[in-house]
Amino acid sequence: MMLPISYLAILHTKFKIRRLFKVADYYIPTETKIMSMKHYLLFSLFILFISCSPEKKKEKFDFPITKIKINPTESQKVFIEDIADSVYYVTLKTEKDFAIKHISNFFATDSLIIIADRSQSTIFLFDQHGKPKIKINHLGDKPGDYANLTNIIYDEQNRRIELLDLSLNKIFRYDLDGKPAGVLDIVGSRYFGLTFAKTNDTYVSEILNNNKDLRRLRLYKEGNGMLTYHSQELFFPPIIKELDLGFSHQFDNYKDSVYYYPLLDDKIYTVNIDNVKPVYQIEVPEDNTIGFDINSAKPAKDHLDYWKKMEAANIMYDNNSLFVTDRWVSFRYNFRSKTDPRNAFFSKKTGKTLQFIELNSKKDPGLHSRNKIAGKVGDYFISMVPFDDATTSQTKSGADKDIVFKLMYFRLKEL
Repeated sequence: MMLPISYLAILHTKFKIRRLFKVADYYIPTETKIMSMKHYLLFSLFILFISCSPEKKKEKFDFPITKIKINPTESQKVFIEDIADSVYYVTLKTEKDFAIKHISNFFATDSLIIIADRSQSTIFLFDQHGKPKIKINHLGDKPGDYANLTNIIYDEQNRRIELLDLSLNKIFRYDLDGKPAGVLDIVGSRYFGLTFAKTNDTYVSEILNNNKDLRRLRLYKEGNGMLTYHSQELFFPPIIKELDLGFSHQFDNYKDSVYYYPLLDDKIYTVNIDNVKPVYQIEVPEDNTIGFDINSAKPAKDHLDYWKKMEAANIMYDNNSLFVTDRWVSFRYNFRSKTDPRNAFFSKKTGKTLQFIELNSKKDPGLHSRNKIAGKVGDYFISMVPFDDATTSQTKSGADKDIVFKLMYFRLKEL
């Protein structure tokens, strides 16, 4: 049987050391021989480690990863006409008993705009022109009713809406006509997070930050009308251990994958039942990298303490609004001040990145938007027009005002 070269080297070393011990046996004290044997063992382990480490390193890092270069110190205001080759607007119209107070979740398709309003525990469906279509509100205590709207997702593969109710540990499904389409029971729901995503029969949720294992993700497998716990993946730094930090759209679906951009991480991952692996690396100047001081910091006392540390650390933080399309990877982050976020767009074709802090318009001087990207449809990104430009009175007296949500769809030029 052929032995590995590294193992033969260890045997050869062992033989030589034994010969030295035998020749010099008459004058080496017992303590010295014991110490020499310890050195020999350490030396042997060192040889074994060197011989094995290249293979382990190759196995661990043998996958493609794309670099996204960002310089957080570069901030600018841009005109929508300069960065987009197509722009159009959609106003969400209101009717009696069909008015949104707050947008908790937003999804768009070629024919629908889907909005969850957690304050009303209601899902509103509009057509692509903003005309009211269907309202889903099954809040109650009857069979098939939900007790609380925690979060929703749009399942593009199966063309249905899924509503998470953590108070009941269930996920309620509805078709695009608003009709019930099944209920899933969550088994092992203790650490099921406030946000979730799915692909095929795999569900992934972001675990509440105070779990003792310091894990970020919990994966579930669907079967027999329930979600069964499968595994936990990724770690988060202790600094956010005691905080309930949640931001919109840190998950995104693209084709048959779930993409995930965790807080205080410099990688964007794909998630499936078999593995969680990075596919994009956010590359920043050395002065702005997330270093040992943040990764090893003690848990923040509260949210103010956390934000104070983040602003002083000079790093990108509170990343959210992740969207992946055929041409772009887009996300949003804070830097130095949480009141001054940036929207970033990475071109898959050219490898260049566009980022800005404010979106203006040459045609509409009143547009000064620092809003995040709310959704995507095809080649278009969707952002909310600021409320100052979209609020109108819906009553004759003007005493009560409903917010009229106006959406801006834009298709970016290639960089």
